[in-house]
Amino acid sequence: MFKGNLTAPFTIEYQESAIPEIKDNEVLLKVLFVGICGSDIQMYHGKHKYMTFPVVIGHELSAEVVKVGKDVTGYSESDLVTVEPQVYCGECYPCRSGRFNVCEKLKVLGVHADGFLAQYAAVDAKYLHHCDKSMDPKECALVEPLAVGVGSVKRAGNYKGAKILVVGAGTIGNMAAQAAKALGADKVMVSDINPLKLDLALKCGVDFAVNVAEKDLKEAILENFGPDKADIIIDAAATRSGFKSILDIARPNSTIVITGNYKEPIEVEIPKIQRQEINLLGHMMYVREDFADAIRFLKEGKITTEGFITAVYPFKKTTDAFKYIDEYPNDFMKLLIDVQNLED
Repeated sequence: MFKGNLTAPFTIEYQESAIPEIKDNEVLLKVLFVGICGSDIQMYHGKHKYMTFPVVIGHELSAEVVKVGKDVTGYSESDLVTVEPQVYCGECYPCRSGRFNVCEKLKVLGVHADGFLAQYAAVDAKYLHHCDKSMDPKECALVEPLAVGVGSVKRAGNYKGAKILVVGAGTIGNMAAQAAKALGADKVMVSDINPLKLDLALKCGVDFAVNVAEKDLKEAILENFGPDKADIIIDAAATRSGFKSILDIARPNSTIVITGNYKEPIEVEIPKIQRQEINLLGHMMYVREDFADAIRFLKEGKITTEGFITAVYPFKKTTDAFKYIDEYPNDFMKLLIDVQNLED
């Protein structure tokens, strides 16, 4: 088998290795497709705070079960699955409280330990999720980012009947907006400066899409949500200027959820948050139920991934995919790697 090992910034080595042996609690997966995430891009550039070289990247995936450990139940050969890539201790306070995503010893596969840009991988069965066999394996590879979107909405609480603004219409922002609709929000609006992403959001059923390079966001909120403005604002953009705008437009007693991955610290106007009782919440990835909801929403047709996949690259062309991202940063939504395709 081959694996894609990120050995230094801008350097992926396609290394041959033995197919891993599995433990009694593990399954052997034949990895089908891997999605490139924003954190993968940071790692490729050598700018991710929490990783060290070398590492096999990839945490968004679809796979086929090819072997099952003797203690594993509920999974069989040929099952289509995806993986929750969070390895947690199960013993610390967050884990005991059900928030495995903020485990004090959390490791993310593909960041802190080897991930899934490999033709085969051994995984503890407790991290698997069934995808319906009728599902396209490419769509199955999008469950992980969708789970982030689902989790960001649920983190806010009181989302049913709410008016929700999502700042940033990339993959996570779009999926958060769709998740908000699926979870029962009244009206959902996304904002961005990228027409491609805004158009896709509207095609996916989001109520309003605002290009903030052309229209004032405050005006758009009043026009679309009325004088009570947004109940919940989800920050999926993670930019200094974007957060300043979010805090500027947030109404008293509203909720802001930060789900985008900030690369550096930013200044926050604490006095306004205190005076106006604004709820400022961090959000980290997902819990297991968010994965289950993501898969269910796809199966029920409440969320669509149509138009998300910009291109699919063969395994040994993974570097070309990253080069495309660097050269055309505004012209894609999601790039996938066909891990079993060894075409040069």
